[in-house]
Amino acid sequence: MKLSIIIITTFALLKPVSSSAQLNVEKQNVIIDSLCVKLERYYIYPEVATKVVHFIHEQQANQVYSPITDENTFAGQVTADLRLAGNDQHLRLEYSENILPDQNDEPYVMTEDDKKEMEQFFLHQNYGVRKVEVLKGNIGLIDFSCICGADIAGEKYAEIMNYLSHTDALIIDLRSCRGAMGMDGIPFLSSYFFDGSVHLNDLIWRKDNALEQKWTYAYVPGKRYLDKPVYILTSARTFSGGEGFSYHLQAQKRATIIGEQTRGGANPGASIKVSDHFSSFIPLGITYNPITKSSWEGIGVTPDSLIKANRALYAAHQLALNHCIGKSEDSEWKANLENILTELNENPPAFKTVPFELKGYENAKEVFVTGTFNNWARKTIPLTKKGNIWSAEVECEPGRIQYQFIVDEIPMLDPDNELTVKEGEYTNSVKTLK
Repeated sequence: MKLSIIIITTFALLKPVSSSAQLNVEKQNVIIDSLCVKLERYYIYPEVATKVVHFIHEQQANQVYSPITDENTFAGQVTADLRLAGNDQHLRLEYSENILPDQNDEPYVMTEDDKKEMEQFFLHQNYGVRKVEVLKGNIGLIDFSCICGADIAGEKYAEIMNYLSHTDALIIDLRSCRGAMGMDGIPFLSSYFFDGSVHLNDLIWRKDNALEQKWTYAYVPGKRYLDKPVYILTSARTFSGGEGFSYHLQAQKRATIIGEQTRGGANPGASIKVSDHFSSFIPLGITYNPITKSSWEGIGVTPDSLIKANRALYAAHQLALNHCIGKSEDSEWKANLENILTELNENPPAFKTVPFELKGYENAKEVFVTGTFNNWARKTIPLTKKGNIWSAEVECEPGRIQYQFIVDEIPMLDPDNELTVKEGEYTNSVKTLK
């Protein structure tokens, strides 16, 4: 059985905060019934699926969803309940303004239409690559928003690794990486850092209890990146495939992880159609690392150097320069590296404290603020309630700040700030810090 699984989470910022269409209880019931059928049929842990379905039906009977008429709000509330009952950050319900295409009953195998749609998606996302550059001191940098399958992006990734092959150390920025998609993107990219085939991990699927092993490639186009240090940056938003790449290279002692504890979603799955406008991401298998005998599910990847994500690149650059200084046998180049490090040490990142306030919502259980200042991690910056005002002070870099509030799992714009910015189909509040 050939398994082509989407291992991915939403790449955009947050779902739109409003919708033109309206839900009613009858439509909600149809969506919930279909969702529950899919969970019981496909979710990797049948006993957990039963527990989740029972809880969703309880919420339904208690009319928790009945007052909701906005599709995105409904999807957000159901998602919160799925994760509460199942303790699985991959579980979610998503709304699409467009009618979703028909889907076969075999989510383990991608159709040709799925592949074409994926290729177009990644073409517009530059194959998940946000930035490639060489930092001062001949330190390479790749910034990923996601990791694409080798069948689609292998040629592009090979070109990037060839371009950076002359650098003396490499920083891979996964602070905004929400997952991987397609066939063998992680094994292919990992292959550049090992000499020969290395057993990275196993996938065990619910269907037929099938075992699929993932190894690095014995052959890759271009030059491998061997015997040079690799630093991986993480944040509380790093998720799924981004975590997998970090976890497996860390287990193999091939990379140093710098940043924040990641979110903790290890089990691979697929987005399964629930209705014309709703789909659910459902894990279909589990991940097992042959070295740790476990995975990062529900725990996250623990960095070797725990530091705030907004300082991780700066710290990695320092570490890389120090390593290169220690290894250099060229006195002139060594002196140059020392000057670069001195300049870097004397010019750390500049941050300012920015207040965020949300008035009202006295009955809310919890409120968070998320934005460009924390890589859009949903629950790292809680607001404290005083009277009828929720507030927090946040460390931000100068420039344009995009953000949203999250009230009891539901994202919303700042009602006291009329300034917004569109990011594709997504809308965020915005303010400028000088």
